[in-house]
Amino acid sequence: MLRVLAAPLLALAAAGAPAARLPPAETLPARVRVIVLHTLGHPSYDRPEMRFAFLSPPATQALWKPRFGAHWIVWTDGTLWPRRALPGAPSWRPQSTETSTAAERRRLAAEAAPVFSHLHNGNSTSLGIELAHSGRSDDPVPLAQLETTAWLLRTLLAMSQGRLGPAQVFGHKDLDRRPAYESARCARPGCPVFVDQDGRAYRRRVDPPESLFADLRRYGLAIPRPAGADDELDRSQRVPPGQRPAAAIPGAPMPATRVSRAMR
Repeated sequence: MLRVLAAPLLALAAAGAPAARLPPAETLPARVRVIVLHTLGHPSYDRPEMRFAFLSPPATQALWKPRFGAHWIVWTDGTLWPRRALPGAPSWRPQSTETSTAAERRRLAAEAAPVFSHLHNGNSTSLGIELAHSGRSDDPVPLAQLETTAWLLRTLLAMSQGRLGPAQVFGHKDLDRRPAYESARCARPGCPVFVDQDGRAYRRRVDPPESLFADLRRYGLAIPRPAGADDELDRSQRVPPGQRPAAAIPGAPMPATRVSRAMR
C-alpha cells in the first residue's frame, strides 16, 4: 500500500525537469517524440481462436520479422523482454520499481535506439511498449506488470530530459484509426473491411483498454485521455465468441445475410 501511495511523488520527480542533466549514454535518442502503449491481445477478427489472446514473449518475438515489433514486452510477472536483447539475456527486471540506476538507464537507451515497426506511419519518432495482456476492458493488469510499466514510463520520461511528458504517451488506438481490413495484403481505402450487422466497419486497433490509463494515474502518470476512448473496444468485445464478422467494401451494399459467419 505504501508503494502505491508513494508512487505519485516518485513519478512527479521522474517526469518533471530533472535536477541534474543525465550523461548522453543515459538519455533517449533525439528521434523519440512519442511513446506508444500496446497490448498483445486484440480483436483478431480473422482468427477468432486468437481473439483477445496472447502468446509468451519468446513465442511472440519469434513471429515478428527482424525489424518488426515493440521495443519492450512487459510480461505478466513484471519482467522486460526487449526487442534488442543482450546476448544470453532475453529478459530483465528493474532492481526497484521506485528508482532507476545509471546502468538501467544506459540499458534502456541502447534498447530504445533502433527503429522497429509497431505503429502505422510513426515508427521513426516513437517507442513501443507491449503489455502481455488480453486487451479486454474488464481484465485487470497484474500488479507486478503494472508496476514495471509505470517504472518504465517514468524512467523513459526522465531520460528525455524534459522533452517528453505524460502528454506524449499514447495508446495504439489513438494513433492508428484505420478500419479492420479483411486481408493484410489489401489494407487501403476500397479494400474489404470487417463490419457489424449494420455495415459499420470495425476498428483494427482498439488497444490498450482505458483501465490501463486509470491504473497508471495512480502512479502519478496523468496521461490525457479523450472521452469515449473505449467505444470501439466495446464494439469489438460484442462480437460473439467463435464468430468471424462479415466483410464488405465500404459504401457497397451489404451481403443478403447479415449474420456473422462462423469460423472457418
